[in-house]
Amino acid sequence: MINQEMKQNSPYLGREVETAVLPNGAIVNKFLSLMGPAEPNLISITKGITVLRRFSVDNTVIIEGNEGVIIWDTGSYMSIGRRKYEALRQLTNKPIKAIIYSHNHYAMAAKAFVKEGEEVEIIAHPDVHKNVINGAMELAPTYQRNGAQHAGYFLPRTGPDATLAQFENVTDNDKSTGYLKPTYVVKDGEELMLDGVRMQFFHTPSDTNDSLTMWLPDHDTIITNSIWNAFPNIYTLRGQRYRNPVEWTNGIDIIRQINPQYLIPIHGNATKTRAESYELATSYRDGISFIYSQTIRGINNGLKPDEIAERVKLPEHLAKFPQLCEAYGEITHHVKGIYSGELGWFSMDAAEINPVPISFRSRRIIDGFGGIDKLIGASNKALEEKEYAWAAELITHVLNVDSKNQKAIQIKANALRQMGYVTTAVTSRAIYLTQALVLEGKVSLEKIPAVFPGIIDNSEIKSLPIEKSIKILEFKIDPNKSKKIDRILTIKLKDLNQKLGLHVRRGVAEYLKTIPKKTDLSIETTSNIWIDIVFGEIAMEEAIKNGKVITKDDGEEVIRLFNVFEL
Repeated sequence: MINQEMKQNSPYLGREVETAVLPNGAIVNKFLSLMGPAEPNLISITKGITVLRRFSVDNTVIIEGNEGVIIWDTGSYMSIGRRKYEALRQLTNKPIKAIIYSHNHYAMAAKAFVKEGEEVEIIAHPDVHKNVINGAMELAPTYQRNGAQHAGYFLPRTGPDATLAQFENVTDNDKSTGYLKPTYVVKDGEELMLDGVRMQFFHTPSDTNDSLTMWLPDHDTIITNSIWNAFPNIYTLRGQRYRNPVEWTNGIDIIRQINPQYLIPIHGNATKTRAESYELATSYRDGISFIYSQTIRGINNGLKPDEIAERVKLPEHLAKFPQLCEAYGEITHHVKGIYSGELGWFSMDAAEINPVPISFRSRRIIDGFGGIDKLIGASNKALEEKEYAWAAELITHVLNVDSKNQKAIQIKANALRQMGYVTTAVTSRAIYLTQALVLEGKVSLEKIPAVFPGIIDNSEIKSLPIEKSIKILEFKIDPNKSKKIDRILTIKLKDLNQKLGLHVRRGVAEYLKTIPKKTDLSIETTSNIWIDIVFGEIAMEEAIKNGKVITKDDGEEVIRLFNVFEL
């Protein structure tokens, strides 16, 4: 029997949870049903500042200048951008003078606001463009697969497992990117006068390192990506680089020092009095600071990540603060993310240095239970007693040694599904339910839904320095297929009058900045065809056959060379 206190504290181990059914049939923790949906509207904050609220998960802010308007954030894809642009035109017909990106996440609908031939200043943090491009390069397959799970894009639109449409309109058909490269990047603390509007920008890292906070002194208003309507994702289940809580709270402290009357967060409602704005900023930074400092305290006391995650709880006054609810992520995840970000994976338990292989461990645990049937029985019992997390963990040992065991597959799917129904966090729910559907064969993670928003489009990728395409091949090489190959290839791009070098050397691919006088193979093509080959749009065999790639060497050998890459 598990500890009764654990059972009472965790919805994943049997604590009673009241669920609700949304209009689309989705089963959720009742807490989530109270958060939405709500109709989009235009909210006047003060003279010259209007917020487009609930047109998507992010707030777009319209700032009226002398002759035109300035737009803060455009949305995560083009359908959103078009809805916001239509709302803008209900408010004013003034031309758009500038677009400001709060960070790279909501820079993907600018083209909905900028018509062909128009000149609009695009203002951003210096790292926005680099981050957008990097997100579409080395880790793009993982970001897309994990991001689609995280946002619920694999889930059905109706039924118990349905996605939570109120948190983003997953039914939108046009999820194409409308990203425009920044035309002007701002320094930390830089002041600008734009169309008669005074503004000052601060670099305030939060969920990205390219986040901005903007102070409008004549409007006594701050707009920021540092404050949300739920506890922030210090760690995100979809995976990303470490989000430093100290840098995050330092950014919020800038807001507290300025102490504006109006405070507009990237998500959620704006505050309209100085006291409310200060309370929001202070409580928010205290919530982040508490989790960080108590995690560090646990580390210094020699605790492991899981042990710290079990112990760290927000104090009651912060736990009850509306904008610190665990509706997006869960505090246990953030604690473990901080541990990993500060120290890495090793908890200083020497048994973890060289652990036994997964299959070995699982086989021994199965033997300890008296065989697979006994372990399946124990997992079923855990499921019946609503110990969903234990059922999922236990039955995984069967799947580690017999991945096609249908009883085990269904038990794990059932356990994950129930955890999805009782969690308060939308991202946890989406991943639990997605993976339950994967186990049941109803979803394939290899097939990213067509409606999942892209990162940047092919035209943007093709405008990148061509050398980046060679670097991508370094991460796509199969070491087993290439272990006996040692070949240098020259790639001549006739439209650029440029040559690139690629060395495939027994499991390693290397971009050669300097090409040797003598190479083993050479090909000639255009930069567009080369990019298509690297991104898997066309196979080398097909390109050679159709004359899009020309070689004076053995074409079959060129094809064999490219077959070592996962394209």
